[in-house]
Amino acid sequence: METTRPVKKRLLELSEEIVDLSDSLDELEFESDFKKELEIRNRLHVIGDELAGIQEDFTGDDETFAHFALGSVCSLLKKWDKAEYAYKEALKHWPDHVGILNELFDCLVERRKLEEAREVIEKSIKHGGETPDVLYNFASLVSHMGNTDEAKVILINALARFPNDKGCKALLMELDAINQDG
Repeated sequence: METTRPVKKRLLELSEEIVDLSDSLDELEFESDFKKELEIRNRLHVIGDELAGIQEDFTGDDETFAHFALGSVCSLLKKWDKAEYAYKEALKHWPDHVGILNELFDCLVERRKLEEAREVIEKSIKHGGETPDVLYNFASLVSHMGNTDEAKVILINALARFPNDKGCKALLMELDAINQDG
């Protein structure tokens, strides 16, 4: 059974709006526009309610995509437990989807499930390859887990592949400074 066109179209519209709202929240990160932030968060709640309400209308890949979208909404609202559940539901059907894996990684870090987060980011690297952002996140996670030496190796290897990456350079310098102070 395939999802009906109007429902599928609505899912795509909601997905695009989630991306736009996420971008808007990112832009507000360094501003103090609480009214606009509240408007965005209220809209995300409405989208989340709509997704939850029409989820039963989805089948197959559309159902999986709806779980991914709902996970994104929950993450943006910092409802980490619900986001984790939605992402894991999506991964049941798309187990190698790098975008979902990366979102789940962020969620698990927020929930302090560091060992599981490590497994997820390693799977993301396996299926999606090494990018500066993923390697930075991996090194940051490993350092927070107490293995500074492994984190530095990850960063040195990242910089060998991506020599101009400022984030990896900065984290490596920070870890070096911590080692010199400690």
